[in-house]
Amino acid sequence: MNKFNHIPVNFTQSELIEKDNAHYYQTPSGVIYPSITTMLQQTQSLEKQQSLQNWKEQEIAAEYITQQAAIVGSETHELIENYLNGKDILEKSHLLSEAHFNNLLPFVNKINDIHGIELRLYSDKMKLAGTSDCIAKYDGKLSVIDYKTKRSNQREEWLTDHFIQATSYGVMFKELTGIKVEQIVILVSSEKNTRMEFMKNPDEYLNLLEQRLDQFYAK
Repeated sequence: MNKFNHIPVNFTQSELIEKDNAHYYQTPSGVIYPSITTMLQQTQSLEKQQSLQNWKEQEIAAEYITQQAAIVGSETHELIENYLNGKDILEKSHLLSEAHFNNLLPFVNKINDIHGIELRLYSDKMKLAGTSDCIAKYDGKLSVIDYKTKRSNQREEWLTDHFIQATSYGVMFKELTGIKVEQIVILVSSEKNTRMEFMKNPDEYLNLLEQRLDQFYAK
């Protein structure tokens, strides 16, 4: 098994809580902020919301597919987390989760100098919080790294919200540690047995992040 170098950073993390059927976080000072995923979901374009609603109405197994996707996604994340932490990864999980994990391994093996896995971050400036999959060096650059499991191949233009999400984690990490993230990395495994690697400069998504925050807090 690969051994990864870990360089922990010291700050008090936020605490995940459930509120109004959505994810929120309580900071060490007791302030409660919405998660980045909650913010993005509530500021989706009407077109995207309608597309999702149409799919739910037309797909008879929509609820089952959504539930299974969440389970497989969580299991895949746990398999990767155990692997990066040098723990035994032979656990009971769905075959599809193991397939996604093995599919992503060539990308995961590019990770090193890990600052944190499943870091519960927050920002007093943005009034926002969230949990990053991994913050580490990726191909030699300090990166926010997120893993995604999808049913089909993805196009870059479909992943804008994921880029915004990862960018927000970089902003939070800099605010909490003083360390600037150089890039955002989205690693995607699809059920078509394909894997995709998207690497971006987070500075390109700061304006979009700010626009969505303005939209969210204007409600």
